[in-house]
Amino acid sequence: MKKITCTLVMLLVCIVSQAKVIKVIMADGTAKVFTSSQLSAIDFNDDGTLTVTTYDGQQLPTIGADFEVLEIGDEAIVTDIFPDTLSFNIDADGVPIDLEATRPITKINYVYPSTDPWGEAVTLSGTILVPEEIWNGTARSQGTLMMNHYTKFHRKEAPTLENGELENMLLANPLKPNYIIVESDFYGFGVTERFPQAFMQGLINARSSLDGLLAARQLLDEMGFDYGPLCFNIGYSSGGFDALAAQKLRDMEYADRISFDKTFSGGGPSDVCEAYRQYVLIDSTAYNAVPLLLMVTTNEIQRLNIDYADVFQPYICDRIDEFILSKNYSSWPVCDSIGREKKIHEILTPAYCDLDSPESMVMQDFFTAFSLTTDDGWTPDPSQRLFLFHSRGDDYVPIKSARPMIAFLKSKGLEPSIIPGKTNLQTNFVLTSMGHLKATLVYFVQTLAAIKAWPLMYTDNQLMPEYQAIVSQDMDLVATMRMLDAMGIDCKAIISQVLAYLASLDESGEMPSIDLATATGLILSKLNLTEEDLAEMSEDSGMDIKKFLMDLIAYLSEPAIDDDGDDDEEEEKEKEEEEKEEEEEETEVLPSCRFEVIASSPSTPLESYEQQLRQWLETNGLSLSE
Repeated sequence: MKKITCTLVMLLVCIVSQAKVIKVIMADGTAKVFTSSQLSAIDFNDDGTLTVTTYDGQQLPTIGADFEVLEIGDEAIVTDIFPDTLSFNIDADGVPIDLEATRPITKINYVYPSTDPWGEAVTLSGTILVPEEIWNGTARSQGTLMMNHYTKFHRKEAPTLENGELENMLLANPLKPNYIIVESDFYGFGVTERFPQAFMQGLINARSSLDGLLAARQLLDEMGFDYGPLCFNIGYSSGGFDALAAQKLRDMEYADRISFDKTFSGGGPSDVCEAYRQYVLIDSTAYNAVPLLLMVTTNEIQRLNIDYADVFQPYICDRIDEFILSKNYSSWPVCDSIGREKKIHEILTPAYCDLDSPESMVMQDFFTAFSLTTDDGWTPDPSQRLFLFHSRGDDYVPIKSARPMIAFLKSKGLEPSIIPGKTNLQTNFVLTSMGHLKATLVYFVQTLAAIKAWPLMYTDNQLMPEYQAIVSQDMDLVATMRMLDAMGIDCKAIISQVLAYLASLDESGEMPSIDLATATGLILSKLNLTEEDLAEMSEDSGMDIKKFLMDLIAYLSEPAIDDDGDDDEEEEKEKEEEEKEEEEEETEVLPSCRFEVIASSPSTPLESYEQQLRQWLETNGLSLSE
């Protein structure tokens, strides 16, 4: 075996500087494409073959001694095409969902030109997931979903090697929307896996996603695929941060080539500095490998040359290469090795747990620089639509690190609304009881509903006139219920059992006789909310939630209105009798609820509603006893 060292060094330097890749024929006859970052040696063997040695020591024999150096320039290159299967089988924080839903796809891996964290030309890798129906021509693609992957630790978690949960959920769910997923590995995974990843580093991953989308379109065009008219930008967790970063960079540099119908950003910290500050102030997170990853990648990518002995406690410092830089472990083994119960002060040194220390201030300056809420010239494009989602009970990403984005966008003239289509900034920051992983399911459902319904609600990127007429009205939920009442839909009856359940939450099982303000306070206490929480939720959602609660209670306290007078009394009695007979025939036993028996005339609207509820329950054959 003869090692051609000088030739190798010159070749690899040439490849890096000119963004080239090497294509060789492997021993099994397949063609494989390498970039210089994947190689440590190329050996010419005595029998005329080549042996390619990867950076992690694997020796891969080839056929013949020929190789081809490819100039990718502005072109993307397909590296592999193979059949694959997506499965809707997930476990979100102890909530298993297995619908036994699968979907065959074709996976296209490719490499494309982009820019590394320091502005130099680099070759990155990405993947395209094409549902079987689109691949074989029996269905037409409705569009592309540009995915921004969530937090990865292990090299094998790169999208080109492994399909993530959100990708499985979006395409393999029973509705099976006909979209093509495009996803970059990002710098630090795939063909650049030997280098540190750019976790939460501002616009670095955004450029990877946008360049990857353009390259994927080029390849699909060359392969004769119509990738469809719609394009959505999607990401959750750190991917939610990257999705917003991609929207920002799109507005600033790519607006002439890329337009998103909507960006769906969930569970990410828009303000990275505030995320760090909250970790320190709260002194905990349910995902304590993330602060570790944030500190390491910032040090590596920003080339700060900080000694890790100054940042981490000794038992962490001694294993930084193993935990983070090696990419040999996924996140949960790292959390387990650290100790999931460990507090932040048990991971970071006192200097980085003191937010006023010089060391901490230096790091905070960098976090602020690549936070998306830093005003660095971004003027959001009003033609683009945004959906921001975050659970107020998020135990991974503090809510206070996500809310600044809403304030930033409002300062740029965007108005939030929780109603889809009412404004170009839809928000949902009102969840309270769900942690980061369970909230993923809510984010998925809302995103799926939007991309599935989009072709029905929009024509030429404009809302259908009928829906536009509805959302353009200044109506809240209570006004909507009144409108439904006028159409003959008894909203009070529909939600009465919900109120009965709320009453059962009281230790006595009784609905107390109290005024509207006290009733609102009771509801807040049951939901574990404060007045401050309510104010924040109102600010984030674009609706006055306290007013809504007061209006709702007042609405439910109003007596029913019979527009036809007494002429329908006999008919109503007959209908009630029929309903009572039907109820008696039902085998299902509904849970009973206890209510205070009020002998005197109602003195408050709530007492009045209690009597209405009692009458409704009795009419429908439901017991009021325990």
